[in-house]
Amino acid sequence: MNLILAKIPLLFTSLVICSIFVLTGCSPKTYNLSTSVAPNGGGTISPSGGPFQGKVTLVATPAQNYEFIGWAGAASGNTNPLTVTMNSDKQIVAQFKRLQSSVQITLNPPDGGTVRPVGGMYDSGSTVSFTVTPASGYRFLNWGTDASGSTNPLNMVINTNKVIVANFIKQYSLTVSADPNAGTVSSKGGIYDAGAKINLSATPVFPYAFDSWSGTDNDNVNPTTVTVTTNKSVTVNYKKLTAGPLVNDSKDIWGGGNTSVAIELNQGEWVQGELWGPYFRAVIQDPNGTIVKDLGAIQDVNFTFQAKIAGHYTIALVNTNTLTAASYNLNYTIYHP
Repeated sequence: MNLILAKIPLLFTSLVICSIFVLTGCSPKTYNLSTSVAPNGGGTISPSGGPFQGKVTLVATPAQNYEFIGWAGAASGNTNPLTVTMNSDKQIVAQFKRLQSSVQITLNPPDGGTVRPVGGMYDSGSTVSFTVTPASGYRFLNWGTDASGSTNPLNMVINTNKVIVANFIKQYSLTVSADPNAGTVSSKGGIYDAGAKINLSATPVFPYAFDSWSGTDNDNVNPTTVTVTTNKSVTVNYKKLTAGPLVNDSKDIWGGGNTSVAIELNQGEWVQGELWGPYFRAVIQDPNGTIVKDLGAIQDVNFTFQAKIAGHYTIALVNTNTLTAASYNLNYTIYHP
């Protein structure tokens, strides 16, 4: 009984205090929270601040290419989300760090050239310009692995770790000459990629013929090819032909009529001649009937041609005057090896 009576005053006191809070509108005190981020643009905090009672939960959200690294000011550590007890005004900072990505540069082959910059660590999201410079004797071919194409400089957004390969190709020189200087060659040479196959065709001038090449894939044929695997010097060798006996041919052709003169030739032989005859048109045809030369309306014409293939060549003549007969006169010499 005495114990019960002793507790009555304490209970009465608690009831009185609670009644006073209710009657007077008493509540927990409000404190102001302000926030900031470092660096600017590194991320956001939610909520961003304001008056709070009791506890508030802060969430730090990094921006693209950033990471959250911790709290500063009235908070510490890197717990995220962070629960803050508002028992005073507080200033809290969310700290972020720019992410970085690595760039590894590989040269293929290693002595083919250089790339600047040479690679390393870069802020994620940044754009880096890589310039390639081939070494002497090489040509920049293209980019590989995490890059493509052959644009130089290469502008790349670094958003992940990258491996960039610069591919080079070896180059060699090709020089072409003639011995003697008695014709032309389809290519004078130049600088070519390793492994390139160059077509070469020699065209001799009268009275020379193709004899051989030196330094090609096949020295005995014309046209030929040369595969560039090192610095190369190629020579086309011509041979001078010897004149055979003079041949004469003449004939009368009735008005509107036609005729042909047959000449049997070996490949490479030249024919030099003179054709005279008013009222005539004349063409020279190879064994396949292809026109080698169109002599047009002849009066007195000198001509030369070379047999590209062996066989039966013809000089075809037509009397263009349909009213009268006319005669032509042909003199020619075949030049033999």
